[in-house]
Amino acid sequence: MKKKIGIIFIILSFVLWILIPVIPFLSFGAGLKTAIVSGLFIGGEVFFWLGALLAGKDIMKNFIKKYWRRDKKDDDLS
Repeated sequence: MKKKIGIIFIILSFVLWILIPVIPFLSFGAGLKTAIVSGLFIGGEVFFWLGALLAGKDIMKNFIKKYWRRDKKDDDLS
C-alpha cells in the first residue's frame, strides 16, 4: 500500500510541475501568480521526495536507471 501511495505522490509531483508554465497566462495579479508558482514548486518537490520515500529504494533505483542515467553506449555517436 505504501508503494502505491508513493507512486501516486510522484505522479502528482509531475502534475504540479507541469502546471507551473500555465500560471503566467492566467488573469491573476503578479503577486498571486508568484505565490501560486512558489506553492506549486514547493509542493512538487515535497510530493516527489515523500513519494520516493514511500515507494522505496528499489522502485526509485529502477526509475533513475530508466529515465535519468544513460549508458556510455548511448552517448557515443561514432
